[in-house]
Amino acid sequence: MKFRLRHALAVVGIAAVVSLTAACSTAVSTDSATSTGTATSAARTPVKDLKIAIVLSGPTTDHDFNQVGYEAAEAAGKSVGAKVAFAENVSDANAERTIRNFASEGYQLIIAHSFSFGDATLKVAKEFPDTVFMAGTATSNASNVGTYDNPDYQGAYLAGMLAAGTSTDGTVGWVSAIQTPNLLANLHAYEAGAKDINAKATVLHSFIGSFYDPPKAKEAALAQIQKGAQVLSAQTVGTIDGAIAGKAYAIGALTDQNFLGPQTVLTSVTWDVSPLFTDIAKAVQDGSWTNKNYSYGIKEGSIGLADFHGLESKVPADVMKTVLEREAQIKDGSFTVPYDVSTVD
Repeated sequence: MKFRLRHALAVVGIAAVVSLTAACSTAVSTDSATSTGTATSAARTPVKDLKIAIVLSGPTTDHDFNQVGYEAAEAAGKSVGAKVAFAENVSDANAERTIRNFASEGYQLIIAHSFSFGDATLKVAKEFPDTVFMAGTATSNASNVGTYDNPDYQGAYLAGMLAAGTSTDGTVGWVSAIQTPNLLANLHAYEAGAKDINAKATVLHSFIGSFYDPPKAKEAALAQIQKGAQVLSAQTVGTIDGAIAGKAYAIGALTDQNFLGPQTVLTSVTWDVSPLFTDIAKAVQDGSWTNKNYSYGIKEGSIGLADFHGLESKVPADVMKTVLEREAQIKDGSFTVPYDVSTVD
């Protein structure tokens, strides 16, 4: 596990734990800042010299959930003039100790960027009532613990439209890890988007039973391609490899993943949490922070589609036009993406 300041590096040990989609597994709210849990927010004192720390379950270079969080924390620090530190590859067993270390060192805003760090965050928060903690994608708060989520199901709807519209017969696929609320919301929105563009679309889905098993994800992707899927939503590592091997298209997740398959990845549903982290940092600085659930989606500019890198020609023009119109409707509030976390067979 590595602990780094912006200008310093202190190696404490390495925990080779890669937690990608697992880190963001929970239900989400469609409001940009809503109450969560039952705790009353404590009054805050403005912070002059803010120090921010973020705790990550995987590496900062995973091109996925952890990199998104790390880059957002750095951007927030730069925006508000705060010192930023981070710990990467933190296992669940070491989360409590890592969070406590940052609190003991005087960091006034500590971001626990993993659903699985929720309990550890709540426990440490009791010991440091003057410190603000943000529990990523968690469902419980405390007087000094707020939460934030990843409403990527909004982008999944657009991905479903693109996939079904690009497929010649409407057969598309979706590969992910385990049936958690966040991933179920993503799947159902992807299905709804596919049906929006093609009422007869067929959506194949696979939960591989692991949050990180690239060979198994590749196998699941190939199985769907053999069943006719022409475009896949890559919700776990290895899916794009399967799409490349099976000569299908893929839509990446969280970051622009075109580099993984320049001729395969049409676009990606990206999550930019920088605006959210920056707003939270500003609120801690001026004393206006409360223990809300922050949810920044398409409307706030945090969820969107990455560049098509020249592959837009693979998407029929009328489909692209319809997708962009729907994105605009989600942004202006005239269309609401259905939110469904029901389990599937």
